Amino acid sequence: MTGDAVLLDLRPAQVPTRILGALIDLAVCALALYGWNRLVVRLAGSDARVSAFQLFGSIVITLAYPIITETLTRGRTLGLWALGLRVVRDDGGTIRFRHALIRWLMFWSVDFAIWTGLVTGLVCAALHPQSKRFGDLVAGTMVVRIRAPRALPLPEADPGLAGWAASADLSRVTDEQWQSTRMLVRRAAQLAAYPRETTCRAQAQRLAGRIAPPPPANTPPLDFLTALVAERRRRETAKIRSGGWVPDAVELPAGWR
Repeated sequence: MTGDAVLLDLRPAQVPTRILGALIDLAVCALALYGWNRLVVRLAGSDARVSAFQLFGSIVITLAYPIITETLTRGRTLGLWALGLRVVRDDGGTIRFRHALIRWLMFWSVDFAIWTGLVTGLVCAALHPQSKRFGDLVAGTMVVRIRAPRALPLPEADPGLAGWAASADLSRVTDEQWQSTRMLVRRAAQLAAYPRETTCRAQAQRLAGRIAPPPPANTPPLDFLTALVAERRRRETAKIRSGGWVPDAVELPAGWR
């Protein structure tokens, strides 16, 4: 919820995922530093020149790599990309150079600094409800998950129930009941036989009183629920294609609000 009372559909990344992403970025920096130091030792010459180039390389690699990559990729380093994460502003917008600069200056000076025990950012993220470290608090950013789990496909409905479902009145079924029914139908194949039959029978009984006419006699509960979900999807698809439906703010899909 933003300060303007706007509800954002953002999923903050959890602390273990953020730690793994940071470790990947630190490993990239360490490998780059190792390669740079080896190159400097071979080509720089005098000890003073080697020390100067090593210091220059350390600053550029540890700061320029994350800052430039987050700016150019709109909030993603290699570690964040590997784990399906992105840095966004608190209002859900794309970060800019100044956000990336503040985040990583705070990372090396506070969150992951030697004088703070290398754990200050971890403690802050563990205590914050949105898993923010000090760099996120100062920059006004947060790390969110953008890689959604793949939805299970809906099973095919019984063709013998298509005629009944097409003529049924579904207007009394609430959105919450449709959502729970759709989830149950999708996950039915993953359930054991007894809990699947019990759960489907209970859900079918809850919906039977809201649908007219009733389904044909001796219809299995799971087939009944699958036919309803398929018919609801068919009607919504037809409504969208006909251009007669314009979604309001509540009906928009997640990520479009």
